[in-house]
This record gives sequence, structure tokens and C-alpha cells, in this order.
Amino acid sequence: MSDVAVSPSKGFDWRGWLGVVLGGLLALGLTVILADRSLTLMMIAPVALLIFAVGIRFPMIALAGLIAMIMSNTSDNLIEFFDLPSLAKITAPGLFVLITARYAIYRELPYVPRVAICCLSIMFAIKLFSATYALRWETSVELSIDFLKEAAVAILALAFMNHKRGFETVALAAILPIALICALGLYQLVVGPSPSGFYGFSRLTESSNRFSGMLLDPNFFAAIVVFTVPLGLFHLLNAQGPLKIALWTLVSGALIAGLLATQSRGALIGLALGLVVLSTSFTRKQFLAAAAIGAIVVVLAGAFASDKLIDRFSSIFSTAAAGEAQDTSTEGRLASWTVAYNLFNDNPWFGVGLGNFKAYYQNGALEDGLIFRGEGRATHSLYLEFLTEQGLFGLLIFLGMAAFGAVSFLRGAAVARSVGDDLMARRLVAFCGAFVGYLAAMTFLQDSIPRFLWYVVSLASEAYMITRCIYADHPVLQFRSSRAGEPLPPEPD
Repeated sequence: MSDVAVSPSKGFDWRGWLGVVLGGLLALGLTVILADRSLTLMMIAPVALLIFAVGIRFPMIALAGLIAMIMSNTSDNLIEFFDLPSLAKITAPGLFVLITARYAIYRELPYVPRVAICCLSIMFAIKLFSATYALRWETSVELSIDFLKEAAVAILALAFMNHKRGFETVALAAILPIALICALGLYQLVVGPSPSGFYGFSRLTESSNRFSGMLLDPNFFAAIVVFTVPLGLFHLLNAQGPLKIALWTLVSGALIAGLLATQSRGALIGLALGLVVLSTSFTRKQFLAAAAIGAIVVVLAGAFASDKLIDRFSSIFSTAAAGEAQDTSTEGRLASWTVAYNLFNDNPWFGVGLGNFKAYYQNGALEDGLIFRGEGRATHSLYLEFLTEQGLFGLLIFLGMAAFGAVSFLRGAAVARSVGDDLMARRLVAFCGAFVGYLAAMTFLQDSIPRFLWYVVSLASEAYMITRCIYADHPVLQFRSSRAGEPLPPEPD
């Protein structure tokens, strides 16, 4: 099977490289135009256009760049530290033009994520509908429009998944930037804080010295690291050759150490659930190797972690045993959850409106005598956020999407296993573990990184159909489809 759905012509690919040359000439012309306006923009624009031109010939490079940008929060960091225009604003148009160019040159039809489009459309309708009864309806409308933009990026990113190496590309593009960021954070913790914070991609919180990566909050960064750890361990346990084993040992070690440096207890719980899912794909040797890795991590953490860090993680068990908060952080979360629950009781079916929890928290906390942190307090739980702002109806829709996504990964793994591709099957189980771990970690966090959340949910919902498309020309899949009387999925060339 070829790597792409429609293979380029054999021999010298004059069409693809013509696109690269034209992109380079366009970049040169733009450089001349911008020379008198912005030196920084003059330097970056040609590089961006060349990447775009190369992406026409090698679409996996474009997909990898997009995923890396989402994972590393590149757009916000470029705005904050380099005073550059937002890359997020041109992401969707750029992807659309790139897909159009691929079709014009190679006649390659993009993958159409019908399931994701349906799910995201329903979610958009729920969010927009909440503006009709929200106290601050303009906030609901604004957030609904923002959701529509993130959904468009997710759909366009999925259009590249008609390539057999799509899942591998997504995994690598997710793991490597986060591993590098974790390595930079470990450098700062061991050697000393960097004055620049490596220009915003590797930050340490000033008050607690917790590692927050490219984000302002260590807990949100930890949730993203949780997503990458099962994928990194999959590559480590399936690596062949000493060089690859050494490389993935370093990568996995950086991810795990970076996660511990965030001191996020919710992320640790999420990782545990993700690893349980990942373990279902282990062979006997991999299970023993994973047990050895776990033992080494525990020993090293016990040897090098501070007493404060150990006490923080052990508070998970003391809180569960006592049934009440053991520190200010937990007390604040419980206060938000209490207010959220009371709001749900008052507005059970449709909630108080998208983005409107903050408008109610202050009065709710004062009435119940809870810890007071002002009007800006969030729910600190993705699921309570849905329950409070979009009601039981919105929460059930999201939970249905999440459950469908997890099952979709497992069904895709079953398809890969049925055609004899055990490596792909284990990779999809690793994605399922990453997805479950991330969603579990979000039990303790509100939706503050929507682009990552909705891309992951969309990818999960399409995993089964993407896998069927990849193996459409395999005899086993064709035989089963014909026996079931189903129309065969479109075959890649």
C-alpha cells in the first residue's frame, strides 16, 4: 500500500517541486515588499511560505507542523515574546489552501471527517443556544464563535489523515515538542532558572517553582504531558535497535520527569488510568519491561524528589481517606465544585450559559460560606463546566463523544489487528490510553486549551473510520465488507 491516498507520478516529480520553486519565488518577492516594514516579519515570512510550499509535496510535514504548533502553544508565545501577528488566525485558511493545492497538483481528495463534523456541529449548536438564556449572552456568543474556529482547524487537520502514516506523524509531532520543553524545564530546575524562560516555552511559576512549560499554569501543561506519556512509552516498548531504545528512553524519561516537576496531582491520577489502558496491548515481554520502568521511576523519584513534592503527591491518599481538603489548593477546587453543583441544581437541563459560571461564583461562594477568590474563579473541572454552563444535556453529549472516541480507537485497533498490522493496533491502543488519561486529568481542570481538546476529541471520534480507510484495499477488510453487504470504503491507490 502506498503512503498516500493518491501517489505522485513516478520519476521526477516536476509538479511538486514546481510548487516549491514558486513558493520560494513568492517568498522572495514578499521579502522585498516587507523589507522596509518589519525586520522580524521579513525573516519569518519566507520561512513560513517555504514550509507551506514543501507541505504541498510532503503533506505529513504540514500535519506535523500543525500538531507541533498546537502542542507547544507557538502562536501565543510568538505574540507575547516576539510581538508577532497571531498564527492562529491564518491556520485554517492556510490549511484549506494547502489541501486545495494538493488536489490541484495530485488530484488527492482529502479525508472527510463526517463523524467529527456531525459531533462538532451538535456541540456548536448547544453552545450557541446557551446564549439565548445566559446572563452574559455576549460571552456565550463570543466563546461559541471561538469554538467554531477551533472546530474548523480540527476538521482541516483531519483532512490529512488519508495517509497511512497519519497516526504516527501525529504521535511524533505531539511527543517531541513536549519532550523538548520538559528537557528545558529540567535544565532550569537543575542548573537554575533561565531569565527568559526560553522565551516562554519553558516556564517556572515564581511562587511555587512548579514547572508550567509553555503555559502559565502547571496543571494545564501537566494534562498535555499526560497525553504524550503513553505514546512515548509505546515507542520505547516497541523500539528496535540500541540507538532507538536509547533515544526513546531519553524522551520518555524527559516526559515523566517533566510531569512530576509540574507537581500536578490530578495529572498523576489521569496518567495512571491512561497507563492501565495502554497495558492492555502489552506482550509478556513488554509487560515485564513496563514493570521495570515503573520500578526505576519510583526509585529515582524517591531518591531525587524533595520532601515537599512527596508530601504533595501523598496528599491524594490523605484527602481521599479524610474526605475533606488537606490544603488550600484542594479547598479552592472543592469550593468551585460546590458552587457548580448548586448552580446545576437550579438549572439542571441547560445550565446557566456558556462562559457564565464566573458571573455566579462570587455570590454562590459567599452564600455557602466557602473560600472566596473573587468573580474570576473557574469550575476547575471540564465536566462540571459542561454540567453547570450547558446543563445535563450538554454534559451527556460530550460524554457520549468521549466514550465514542475511546471505543473508536479500540475498534480501529481491532481492524489493524485483523489485517495483521499489530504495530498499528498497539499504536491505536496507546492513543486510546493517551485520550483516556488526558480526559481523566481534565476532571480537575476547566476548558482553557480548546484547540487541543477539540482536536483530540475529533481525532478520537474518527479513529475507526480513518483506520478502515487506510486498510480499504486489504482483502480481509474487503471480504468482511462484502459479507456484511456494506459499501466498500474508498480505496487508496
